[in-house]
Amino acid sequence: MTKSSNSPVQYQIAYKVLVFASLAIAFIQISLGAFVRSTESGLGCPDWPLCHGELIPPFEFHTLIEYSHRLNGSILGIFIVALALTALLKFRNNKSILYLSLVSLFLVILAGILGGITVITELSWWIRLIHLSIALLLICCITLLAKEIVFPNRTRMPVVTKEIWKTSGAILIVFIVIISGSFMIGIGANASCATWPLCRGSFFPSGYEYLVHMSHRYLAVTSLIFLVYTVLSVYKANPLREIRKTGHIVVGLTGVQILVGAVMVYTGFSPHLKWTHLSLATLILMSSVFFLATVHSSEAPE
Repeated sequence: MTKSSNSPVQYQIAYKVLVFASLAIAFIQISLGAFVRSTESGLGCPDWPLCHGELIPPFEFHTLIEYSHRLNGSILGIFIVALALTALLKFRNNKSILYLSLVSLFLVILAGILGGITVITELSWWIRLIHLSIALLLICCITLLAKEIVFPNRTRMPVVTKEIWKTSGAILIVFIVIISGSFMIGIGANASCATWPLCRGSFFPSGYEYLVHMSHRYLAVTSLIFLVYTVLSVYKANPLREIRKTGHIVVGLTGVQILVGAVMVYTGFSPHLKWTHLSLATLILMSSVFFLATVHSSEAPE
């Protein structure tokens, strides 16, 4: 946030709290969604917007998990509305904050509608895939807002450099990896390969479900390789401290994620590890977006 916004300090502090609280709630929302799916609690509340026809549902395991997901989503919606209103009223001169806040508002409304459609269609896998995609785009927008707060006085590079293109490509690959995982689960191929790194003793097993599963693994490895390449390339072009720190986080999380995926296979696809797997993937996407924003707004070293 720049001084040109002409906003009192108290509003700037309040907005920072709103942004970081929204980011935390959005992450919890995606993690809860992963937990709902891994515990097969998606129909714990079979109707929408009520749960078993009531505002306060029965105290049953699957019902409470799904209800917690909905309740957290409602809280997230309130915070995003507050973000958008504050941006409109107090930060209208800061176009980045204004646009990102309004896009976040649009996405959270869309996510809520899709959440209802998901229940009504009894968890159609392709609706769930779109629902997850919208949620990921939302958390990317909030992450960019967080960057605007952490580095408020940075000006963007006037020219899109090779490093920015590479980082954008890495983010796209990470996004595709997450969506491919959702697709894999949606068609029931998540437990089709019970060994790692091979599947049924082969890198290219025959059968549609096996190929879908292995494609997800190959995409994950590709993302790690491309992220390492991108981070090293950015380091060489611009070795600023905040870029290095964020790059280390991105690569480190991706390495841990692949290990978690391998452990998940050998533990029989534990629901808790499946939940951890998507939560880590979300953190990788968030840190990659923050990395891109930092690169895009950093001055090249002299």
